[in-house]
Amino acid sequence: MATFILVLPLAWLPASLACRLARGLALPAWFLARRRRAVTLSNLRHAFGATWSEKKIHSVGLESWRRVAVSAVEAIQIQRWLQDRRFVDSVVWSGPWEQLDQRQRAGEAFLLVSGHQGPFEVILPLLVQRGWRMGLLSRPVKNAYIDRAMDWLRGATVPTILDPAGALPEMGKALRGGISLALLIDQNTRDGVFVDFLGRPAATTPSIGVLTRRYQVPVVYLQARRLEAGKRYRLHCEIADLPWGEGVRSHVLQVTRTATARIETMVRETPADWLWLHQRWKVRPDGSREFLI
Repeated sequence: MATFILVLPLAWLPASLACRLARGLALPAWFLARRRRAVTLSNLRHAFGATWSEKKIHSVGLESWRRVAVSAVEAIQIQRWLQDRRFVDSVVWSGPWEQLDQRQRAGEAFLLVSGHQGPFEVILPLLVQRGWRMGLLSRPVKNAYIDRAMDWLRGATVPTILDPAGALPEMGKALRGGISLALLIDQNTRDGVFVDFLGRPAATTPSIGVLTRRYQVPVVYLQARRLEAGKRYRLHCEIADLPWGEGVRSHVLQVTRTATARIETMVRETPADWLWLHQRWKVRPDGSREFLI
């Protein structure tokens, strides 16, 4: 989250210039933030160490930081970009969007699932611009100042933001009211369920399993790509084919495992797009401490 503070002065610059400067700011941050760099490299070694050279691991790690910096610019500037009809018209929509648009206009709600990958911060503003009724499931950030800043940034384009911890009644009310809910499922979750992610058990939010079980809400995977940072983006959708477990526990585990596997596929397609600096495997099944390699 400190990345947003770092790039805040770029908020008023032209989009392409701001994105280029953000990439440049990632280099000194890479050398100064030793702990986060160590987490990044350790995560990449665990995931790709058997097939990648150490040089490639460092290269992809640094590139991932550059793209995180660009994501921060996108979060800060997206409101301004959406006022430009040329930007809105340049977005490439791939997947069954027409079908989903029709169902959404008819009052059906969806769970929209993605990860901290690529330009994920542009997804919800683009959907709201398209006419979707949207809400976001997002845990508060520990730093209260940054949390308020994030709520301010996202709240300008996404009117409903819910904390997934203890907000089940509000989620149900939103879904029954035709409001689709978006969530990112690739963060460490202390009270999550353990499923395999990039070769290691990862504590993962059970929200998808719980909500699909209780409300029979359909799930859609979303993936954003930069075609030209600050100018052109692609937003791909895919209707999820999820299992239905016999009992609640079985259902939650199967759905969480299946959805996480789909996010992993996205990460493996473009590794540098993912948030490797996040300590995804901090919570371990046996309660032990994660050691970086």
